[in-house]
Amino acid sequence: MAALDPRRHGLASFIVLALFAHAVRAGGGFATGYDSIRATELVHDLRYLASPELEGRDTPSVGLELAARRIVERFDDAGLVPAPDSELVWRELRGTPPAGADEPAPPRPADGAPAPAPDTSARATFLRPWKRELPAPDAASKLAIANGAPFELGVDFVPVAGQEGAAAGELVFAGFGIDARTEKYSDLDGLKLRGKVALVVAGEPEHPRAFDGPEVSPAAALWRKIDALAQAGSAAVLVVRRPPPVKGKDKKKPAPEPRARLAFRHTWAEWVGSPSDPEPKHRLPVLELSPACAAKLLGEDVLALADRIDRALKPVRLKEGARVEVESRVRRDSIAIDNVVGLVRGSELPDEYVVVGAHYDHVGVDERGRIGFGADDNASGTSALLELAEAVASAGPRRSVYFCAFSGEEDGLLGSKAFCARLPVERETIVAMVNLDMIGRGDADELAVLGLNQNPSLEKVLQRARALRPSGVTKLVLRQGEELFQRSDHYSFHELGIPSLFFFEGLPIERNKDYHTWRDTFELVDQDKVLHTTRFVFNTVWLLSNDDDRPPKPRG
Repeated sequence: MAALDPRRHGLASFIVLALFAHAVRAGGGFATGYDSIRATELVHDLRYLASPELEGRDTPSVGLELAARRIVERFDDAGLVPAPDSELVWRELRGTPPAGADEPAPPRPADGAPAPAPDTSARATFLRPWKRELPAPDAASKLAIANGAPFELGVDFVPVAGQEGAAAGELVFAGFGIDARTEKYSDLDGLKLRGKVALVVAGEPEHPRAFDGPEVSPAAALWRKIDALAQAGSAAVLVVRRPPPVKGKDKKKPAPEPRARLAFRHTWAEWVGSPSDPEPKHRLPVLELSPACAAKLLGEDVLALADRIDRALKPVRLKEGARVEVESRVRRDSIAIDNVVGLVRGSELPDEYVVVGAHYDHVGVDERGRIGFGADDNASGTSALLELAEAVASAGPRRSVYFCAFSGEEDGLLGSKAFCARLPVERETIVAMVNLDMIGRGDADELAVLGLNQNPSLEKVLQRARALRPSGVTKLVLRQGEELFQRSDHYSFHELGIPSLFFFEGLPIERNKDYHTWRDTFELVDQDKVLHTTRFVFNTVWLLSNDDDRPPKPRG
């Protein structure tokens, strides 16, 4: 097609057409992107990521896979595309080709609704796996009623790492498996357990005047139960998980549906300022069961039995059940775990890149069944990442922008290190990296930014970002908190010589008393602060992705 001649069609028409062409090429512009950042979407994502059903998003876990699925759907909805080498990485790490990125996404669940089963084949090219060696279930694990068909590993039961072995015996329901004399409560008194397989419910009775009330007491620790049951002569232990309790005004909601597969605990959560429960002195074969599996074994609704104990605070006694065969086996394996990576193509400088990242993992569940919800750390940063991806895609930057949700940050920046060890583009083409980690607590108008000691030229970018459009952030804490600089995913990029900024809620970190505890819940996150920070970071990313000049390499 020949070029348009303004002398033939009129200058005004030419200008209109030129502006239209620029809008198509560059997207809706800054205002369109900024205005798309909404509190409702941030809260929706944050609530889901920090929900009990995701069980703390340990690396790896079923909860982490469900979170990755949500991120994939959001990237796809926003119009992001996978990194160009994603299918190759997927094939090498997982061995099977992913489905096409253009497949329709399943409906997004409403807040609190049960999430669909993980489906790593759906639009899998957004998933960028890496591997980690960890304990994993061995196929030799077994659960069966004597002379009957075996149950299914990963659906009905999983082994417990560190509690391997084989045994057989009559099944005995032992309540919660608790022998707590100080509480005047014992599931084990008078129970004949020698040579038997004890079936117990995880946790402890939920009674306001027993144990520690709403707080989960040490009596709930799995390791204590194993020791008590071993001392009583049990040959093996079967543990039934209870779904997270539904509290307050949400009590009318239906209970979560059974998962497609049962989660194996590769690791257990540990808390800041609170020692872990000591591991058991005794080793027994131990399996964790789904409630449905337990009901088939026992002939009773085990969760209903637990509810009876809750109300009466008295053990429930049942007749001995069928003879069962138990084998718990665990092996070391190289596990594929996913980062989630999406790309917004730049309009004028598509071969230069800004990277925006946040880790979407947390620490999982501890031996008492307490969930590390990780609402602030880092569902807050991940929800901001998703909103930023949508905003940048609608705005249309000059440079390309990668959006990366990293796994394994809590275990030593493992996901971001794996990404940096195999970048999808040449390192020299990456202009800057922006990281969001814990942005939901503290003063709503305050924001700490680390990385200026290493990248002093970026202070001008921050000042311009503050002036670009009011975001609600009025106080920037700069050049402080250097002890935290190596503790989040931006540091993996800094080590490659890429200018990096770390956006954090406020300093010192000790102001947040719930950091890395089970108390880091959705209700304690300041939603206004997350919104303000997301808007400020959008201003920053907009400048980095549109400025003519690139920041210099970092110091040190």
